Amino acid sequence: MSVLSYGSEMSIVDSTNRTDDLVEIKLLREADLPVALQLEERELWNQTEHDWKRILQLCPQACFAAFCAGELVGTVTTITYGRELAWIGMMLVTQEHRGRGIGKQLMRAALDYCQDISIAAIKLDATPAGRPLYESLGFVPEGRLERWQGEGRSESECASISVPDDKLRQAFYELDDQAFYTSRQQLLNYLLQDCCVEPAVARPSLDRSLQGYALARRGARASYIGPIIAVEPSGAVSLLDSLLGQLAGKVFLDIPISAANLARALLERGFGKQRDLTRMSLGGGTGATSNLVFAIAGPELG
Repeated sequence: MSVLSYGSEMSIVDSTNRTDDLVEIKLLREADLPVALQLEERELWNQTEHDWKRILQLCPQACFAAFCAGELVGTVTTITYGRELAWIGMMLVTQEHRGRGIGKQLMRAALDYCQDISIAAIKLDATPAGRPLYESLGFVPEGRLERWQGEGRSESECASISVPDDKLRQAFYELDDQAFYTSRQQLLNYLLQDCCVEPAVARPSLDRSLQGYALARRGARASYIGPIIAVEPSGAVSLLDSLLGQLAGKVFLDIPISAANLARALLERGFGKQRDLTRMSLGGGTGATSNLVFAIAGPELG
């Protein structure tokens, strides 16, 4: 196992521009989330308070906040998947506090945590604005993703959702392990709890292995489809259609550029591309995005 290395230690106090406003990096707490949501609102993000709480539940010791004169001005979160992989997300610094190195301090806090527990590789999905920061810390591009936006086909969403039995849940775990190169069982359990419509499943018959699954959950601005994991490209399109047939209103999903067939299907269904993201990695370890991944669980989740 290779262990990441990224350079200098975190500096707790930054006085780059103004010595009267010291910056402190602390653990992000649930009590900080109302302000974090206000900061997110300015950036038009889609995450809900529940999304933030889920991350804190998954890895409470690896999520950090920047405070200036006692005011929350930045965040970053980290989720670990065993010791093989960590995922960084929710990187945010308020517009008025940018250019002071706060983003780098937050990243170094996250990287320090990963280094302390010997994580083999760290990944994230970078916006064009964030990419230079990550490159300065040693992250390298690994691939590209596209955010697509469209509409669901249902007039209303179902009121009750069935819970997958233990056998089906185990099949989800096994297929996801193949797609993601490491186990995400705890995350999948949360995502299954968060489904806003019935999970879509591709299974030709009960005696055959699972060929794909797809989940959808509510967001602040749109329903979010992801992950979509499938053995065959045609299966991914069928899974997409199954969810779109249940969803009402605006829908987002993030797909790797390798999922060209899904992009074509989205165009045919009236979706449009909203933005690009760059998948970046530090430390080697797990491979690039698997060809079984047709839509990710979210930029903050991988």
